[in-house]
Amino acid sequence: MTLSYRPESLEVVLEKLALAKHILFAGGSDLMVQHSARPGIPPTYDNNVIFIDAINSLKQIKEVMISGTQFVSIGAGANLHQIEIDPLVPEILQRSVASIAAPALRNRATLAGNICNASPAADSLPALYVLEALVVLASVDGERTVPISEFITAPGKTVLAKNELLVAVLIAKQDLPITFYHKVGTRAANALTKLSVVGVANIVDEIIVDWRVAFGAVGPTVIRSIEIEQKLLNKPITLLVQESAVKNIVDAYGEVIKPIDDQRSTASYRHGVSLALLQRWLNQLSDQ
Repeated sequence: MTLSYRPESLEVVLEKLALAKHILFAGGSDLMVQHSARPGIPPTYDNNVIFIDAINSLKQIKEVMISGTQFVSIGAGANLHQIEIDPLVPEILQRSVASIAAPALRNRATLAGNICNASPAADSLPALYVLEALVVLASVDGERTVPISEFITAPGKTVLAKNELLVAVLIAKQDLPITFYHKVGTRAANALTKLSVVGVANIVDEIIVDWRVAFGAVGPTVIRSIEIEQKLLNKPITLLVQESAVKNIVDAYGEVIKPIDDQRSTASYRHGVSLALLQRWLNQLSDQ
């Protein structure tokens, strides 16, 4: 028989995880789909379930200082609506989570759940990649911090150990005033993602001092190429007026974007639209 627990302290959760594998339940929006049964029949789980929604310390969004760097810390229990409206959260992440499903679901679903589900189409992930977010993983042995780009290894796969809980997401305070976000779905709201493109940049005295872009749902994990980004850093913004320069960047991403055909869309559509949106982002930068 499956048992369920709803502790009010993180310590109890970690102690139970140290003893045996459990299913962690925060918002449950992905879990309820994965374990759904016929109407009127409750879902079934292979392991005991730990509900973490009663742990108030995991619901906080706050500023923290770590080794001289200021971060925004988003607790694993904070729901998407909290993130959407909290002024501490970077605007590009707010826009990304605002596109997830319907308001009722965002009042329940969590960012940590969206991350741990590790879907290539997860709406929050491209923004977290360009923001170079860190995830904090806790166990009875202590905590470790992992870059988001290293945390997710494949569709549905992460480096989270069976005795660990993702307790927070850390985003360093950064000067990235120029942003780009576009999600392509079957309709304007409450739609699963066909693809998404997220960009952030900073231009000082007409020099590109920071520029990042990430693509969702066009590979097994989020696509971000630091090598290609380096080609624009410390270059004059007037470079993007040159069609050849823009074409070189777009062509380079054309080599690293590897979408697939599935029930939502075709690989050729995803590839072509991703590159068209990238070109739109580059054109917008040239107007700054």
